[in-house]
Amino acid sequence: MKIIRCCLGVTLFSANLIAADFVETYDTIYNSLTVERRGDLVELRARARGSEALESAVDLSDPLKLVVPYTRSLFGALFFQPKPQRVLMIGLGGAGFHRLFTAAYPDALLQTVELDPKVFELCQTRMEFKSTAKTPVALVDGRMFVKRDKQSWDWLILDAFRGGFVPPHLKTEEFYRECAARLSERGVFVSNLHATSELYYSDVKTLQAVFPQVVLLGVDGRGNVIACAVKYRTPVITDASQWPEVAALANPVFTGRLDLVALRREQIPIPTGRMRSARVLSDDFAPVEFLDALKSNNSDRKK
Repeated sequence: MKIIRCCLGVTLFSANLIAADFVETYDTIYNSLTVERRGDLVELRARARGSEALESAVDLSDPLKLVVPYTRSLFGALFFQPKPQRVLMIGLGGAGFHRLFTAAYPDALLQTVELDPKVFELCQTRMEFKSTAKTPVALVDGRMFVKRDKQSWDWLILDAFRGGFVPPHLKTEEFYRECAARLSERGVFVSNLHATSELYYSDVKTLQAVFPQVVLLGVDGRGNVIACAVKYRTPVITDASQWPEVAALANPVFTGRLDLVALRREQIPIPTGRMRSARVLSDDFAPVEFLDALKSNNSDRKK
């Protein structure tokens, strides 16, 4: 493999790639990033602990396609708030979720918060994302945005990663309470959790300390669990038989791209057994990296 050293701290790797293909690495004060193009597929990955974690991907031949499986499960919020007009997303990545959402709901506002300017730059220059008045991007810490912004949101999605893990201050009971305060009356908080370590059980326990109702959607074989939480007790959302019928949520843009019937079947139980020994994460106690390093076989994830 030929290694080409470039200016500005970028390394390009080339091995008989077609002209449009590339692999680039960037180190910022927030992340170590790899962006790679193979044909029409562009991936954005974060490097940490000697490995790389896929953060986002886009198929440039079909930008509405949800390449990364867990991004499909984020749309589970439709079962709890089926008419999103105002959505706040913490974490841009490659905007894999954004393209399908804005095509399906062109009149909705999708406000994104991204800490790393390089991520935003690569999203535009390498992954062909175009920010508009309906899809603005604020370059600021997610918690600071939530604290300062007093508007309400129908969906508030947390999908922020720094070097392969979620920053600890975005995992605490105090932060979740700040998010709950920003939800509309029937708004839903959505969080992308990793179910492959002991952190998962503290994540769920912390969510339950703030939100009266929490629903988990398991992404089969991927290690991701999408948590949907609301600040009200009624109507009950933990019983899938009470969710809206798929036909009522149908959108022509979803055809061939988002299977709502399959998404409905993703609900998994709260892992009450392993949560008994888990601790609620707080601003005073949030050992996120330590817990994330304690791998679990999750044999009782569904208990």
